[in-house]
Amino acid sequence: MNEESKPNGTQFEGKEEYVKEVFTEIASYYDEMNDLMSMGMIQGWHRFMMKKAGDMKAKKCLDIGTGTGEIAFLLSENAGKDGEVFGVDITPKMLEYAAMKMEKMDLPVPVIFETGDALSLRFEDDSFDIVTSGYMLRNVTDIQKAIAEMHRVLRPGGRAVVAELSKPDNRMVRYFYELYMKHRVYWLGRRYDKGKPIDGKYPAYEWLVSSIQGFPKGKEMTDKFIEAGFFEAQHFVRSMGAVNIYLGIKK
Repeated sequence: MNEESKPNGTQFEGKEEYVKEVFTEIASYYDEMNDLMSMGMIQGWHRFMMKKAGDMKAKKCLDIGTGTGEIAFLLSENAGKDGEVFGVDITPKMLEYAAMKMEKMDLPVPVIFETGDALSLRFEDDSFDIVTSGYMLRNVTDIQKAIAEMHRVLRPGGRAVVAELSKPDNRMVRYFYELYMKHRVYWLGRRYDKGKPIDGKYPAYEWLVSSIQGFPKGKEMTDKFIEAGFFEAQHFVRSMGAVNIYLGIKK
């Protein structure tokens, strides 16, 4: 295990409420900052996720930690008019923006957005064919439980596809990555969050950048999928290590 790895990510007292406040604060500019933080690569990551999800035609899909709905909208496009798509997030303000965006779209099937907790989903066992999640696991208080919930609500043969930001392993790539994150992203973040601490803790974008540090990735994360009950788990490194995409298949 990498010496700086934190098996359950960065945890602290009051994290759940803090995360809600962070995403309430940044909801109006979340999409813009995602594009900037990913250096414009985020849409390619999402397309790769859809590829790994397999055939979604007429399938029932769930996007957990859906935020402003970007991945959920792709699920709708792929599931088609005979599909069914849910998007769940713990922050109502993010869902408000998702709903406003959807009003301007011509989706084959509308996404059903609702407030919900990734650690305690309201859905019954074996409810979905596809479960997705983007950049959520860093924000939960129990990574293993969140993955176990994904497994629980999936039907046998169902797939979970999860994207998470990460620090590149290659030293040269990491050097330029850290320059970009520490200077470009922090500076851009300050334009929005003004460096204002939230709930006496990190400003919004200081948290979103610092939470990547030591976050479990690669085999550490696929081991968590196996522990949750997935019989197969893989990870795919994209953009020279800036993101890892995980695939878990339920037996």
